[in-house]
Amino acid sequence: MKIHKKARLINCLDTILETESQLRSLREAGSLASEFSSLRSLIRDLKLERISMDEADIKRIELATTFFLQELEVRFQYLETPPHANRLLQ
Repeated sequence: MKIHKKARLINCLDTILETESQLRSLREAGSLASEFSSLRSLIRDLKLERISMDEADIKRIELATTFFLQELEVRFQYLETPPHANRLLQ
């Protein structure tokens, strides 16, 4: 795999792993703990030089990472909004 593709792939994987501490504040974080552990093992054991990925594969992974981060952002915004913040008292 070419260096720039490898860097882009590692960047996506590292970005996902960086969300772990924030996800621990969510109830669903427990179910993701094993997924984060698996991802760490994958990164550690992955021989990227032996993997053939084309530009479309990298773009798909980048897009999936972007969607994942957007979903988290929406989720955290929802959690930060008080339940009655948008209601007006009359």
